[in-house]
Amino acid sequence: MSAEQQGDPAGLRKDAPPAGSDATRDTSDPRPATPSWIRELDMALTVHPQVLLTGNVRDQYLLPDDHAAGSSATLAPYSLGEVIESLCAARGYGALAFLDQVHERITLLRLSATVAQVPAVLREFAERDEKWRRGRDGQGADGADDEDEPEMLDRLRDAMVGVVHHPGPPIGLVVPYSGRLGSPQAPVAGEAARLFAAAEELGHTARPVQGASAVTPYNTVFWVVERQEELPREFAVGSRAVRVISVPQPPHDQRLAAARHVVGGLARYQAATGGPALTEAETATAAKALADSSHGMGSSEVMAIGRMALDRNLPVQRLDEAARLYRIGVLDNPWATVELRERIATGEEFLNGKVIGQPYAVRRTLEIFMRSAAGLNGAQASSSPSRPRGTLFLSGPTGIGKTELAKGVAEMILGKDARPIRFDMSEFAEEHARDRLIGAPPGFVGHDAGGELTNAVRANPMSVLLFDEIDKANPRLFDLFLQILEDGRLTDGRGATVYFTECVLIFTSNLGITAPGTGEPPKDGAGAGDTGASTGSGTDGAGGRDAAEAAPRTGRRQLSRHDDPTVVRQALRNAFDDFFNDTIKRPELRNRFGDNFIPMDFMQEKWVPQILDKAIASVAGRVLETHGAELLLADDAWEVLRVEATRRLDHGGRGVLTAVESALVNPLAKEVFRTPPRRGERLRVVAIEGDGDGEGYRLEVERWQG
Repeated sequence: MSAEQQGDPAGLRKDAPPAGSDATRDTSDPRPATPSWIRELDMALTVHPQVLLTGNVRDQYLLPDDHAAGSSATLAPYSLGEVIESLCAARGYGALAFLDQVHERITLLRLSATVAQVPAVLREFAERDEKWRRGRDGQGADGADDEDEPEMLDRLRDAMVGVVHHPGPPIGLVVPYSGRLGSPQAPVAGEAARLFAAAEELGHTARPVQGASAVTPYNTVFWVVERQEELPREFAVGSRAVRVISVPQPPHDQRLAAARHVVGGLARYQAATGGPALTEAETATAAKALADSSHGMGSSEVMAIGRMALDRNLPVQRLDEAARLYRIGVLDNPWATVELRERIATGEEFLNGKVIGQPYAVRRTLEIFMRSAAGLNGAQASSSPSRPRGTLFLSGPTGIGKTELAKGVAEMILGKDARPIRFDMSEFAEEHARDRLIGAPPGFVGHDAGGELTNAVRANPMSVLLFDEIDKANPRLFDLFLQILEDGRLTDGRGATVYFTECVLIFTSNLGITAPGTGEPPKDGAGAGDTGASTGSGTDGAGGRDAAEAAPRTGRRQLSRHDDPTVVRQALRNAFDDFFNDTIKRPELRNRFGDNFIPMDFMQEKWVPQILDKAIASVAGRVLETHGAELLLADDAWEVLRVEATRRLDHGGRGVLTAVESALVNPLAKEVFRTPPRRGERLRVVAIEGDGDGEGYRLEVERWQG
């Protein structure tokens, strides 16, 4: 606590009742129960000479303000220092000393002791502090430090020795930011080493203060650090003299109390400035919505959301939007716009134009995003409202449009030029792959660089994330996905939290292309390309080699486009379940996907003309853009392409594109290279000859100036 904080903090008096007591609390009182860590801290004062507080120690804690007039339910925000002060005052402590690392001073707050009852070393520090403050405020005293003033660590060590050996009344010493007193990676030397050695010895030799009551507290040293691993290795964490108390993030009832505090203030302001008065039911609904949307936040952040709502002129009914704004910093929420609802409503035509031959998958995808746009992210959303906006698991053979569907989803949600952020999970098969996604842990090379995934989401909080070939990822990575799907957040290697609340996650796989059968290996032309090994490229390609090798041994046959779609979908679903239940043994992750598993069908011959026309239009567009010439195809040439595309249909839609590449693009490139077209010229492919063997295909092309 700094010099400015030594006065009486709001809602706290030295005669305040102990904050750790719930003995006289009325069970009908709407105020939340005193947090268990505060009760544990109150107990520790009588049995431990040193206390280490870790975790959510920078938060504010809403506790009963017993000195407020009016309602008994009035709450006041307490800092950790104020909680310690309240407990110590109730226990009869004479004073508290605080290490002020900003000004490198030790300040003194007297609770009940006279000047003569304070340890001499603290009196000396108080006199120096008073001298420094007068000089700073321009009152004529010399504000400069004395030349012979001891170093900060020396002062802290002297204060600690003086406090622990003090006969009474009891004194407390609070050391915030204890992790900054030495390096957690390297051995501590010099004054820091002397400090921690003295702290350990004093912890074992300290005795309770003598007093009139039967149970008296120790002279207590309070160490405060957010993460225990930040402490120097010399700190005696395992000592019996040190009570380690973890301060957790506030649970729902405490966030709800903070939300009521915020909503009450905003409602009063809204009514005072001419806005509509809220009913008790509306106030309760708004408070619950804020408590739900602030999952994973501290009480101080809930109150900050209230200030943000006031600054942005958001009504009480839209506090959940303020929570989203506070969490990810995105001003525009496309999920709440009429435009997105319209794009989703007409999305079937749009996505079917992007991904030809998958009407079932498109329909299932749109059902999921209708839920997101309506704010109903599935029945499991109540357990954690911070989950991602949408999750898809696309499964099916290679080349049938899984990646294209992800691109279409990104364009539908985020706009015309949007693309998914893609992670090829076959690149994350090694043990250290986790570090690539979230960053290396402290002390390792690349620690300051962050992770590829966390950096991408931090830069683009509203993203479509594509995890391609998820079954190829290292099993350790599935812990990260479980946390994202459940809590909607990750902590990177630097300790910063990244939120996935506004993201869409799409996972792809071709698990299940083998199905229970005769155990015969696949024949040529009957699904051979669906292993992914035969295509040799493409974003949807998966490790079909393993599946092909396993087929003769496991009694499984290759699925093909000739199988009934219902059978294919069930085989894919069974493989999905087997992978999470048996292969990686993570059924809880399978459950997080829920009904968001979407099987994609084999490409059928009836879709070839549409895919073919789209591919030819793309080639013609490139010719026009590059050479200013128009490309046309005669019916006979188009029919040759259709036959060749159908012959390669076992490779999915990519087989159709390969046929166009081989039979049209390659020979056309030779023609254009030999005789570049003039701007405005028309090129009409009259015939396509050849079968792809030998020298390949040849074109018969007519040219004329348009």
